Amino acid sequence: MAKKRIQKIPKRVTLKCPFCDKNNRIDVPEQGTIHSLECRHCKQLIKTPMTQCCIICAFTKTKCPYNLKVEANAKGLQLR
Repeated sequence: MAKKRIQKIPKRVTLKCPFCDKNNRIDVPEQGTIHSLECRHCKQLIKTPMTQCCIICAFTKTKCPYNLKVEANAKGLQLR
C-alpha cells in the first residue's frame, strides 16, 4: 500500500516588512487570509498588493492556507 504524502500548513510565519525590512512573526489563520497588518517596528500598515491574495503570500517565503490547499489538491497530497 502506497504511503500518502502530506503537506503541512505552518502555524507561524515570518513576514518581512516592505517599509523597514524588519521581521514580524505572525500566526497563520487556519481559515481565511490576512489582508493587512501593522508592522510592530515601524507602525506602517502593510497591505496586500493587488497581484497577491494576502500578505502571507506577498511578504513571506510560504503560501497561505488557501493556496496550500489548492496546491495540495492539484498534487494529490493530504494537508495537516
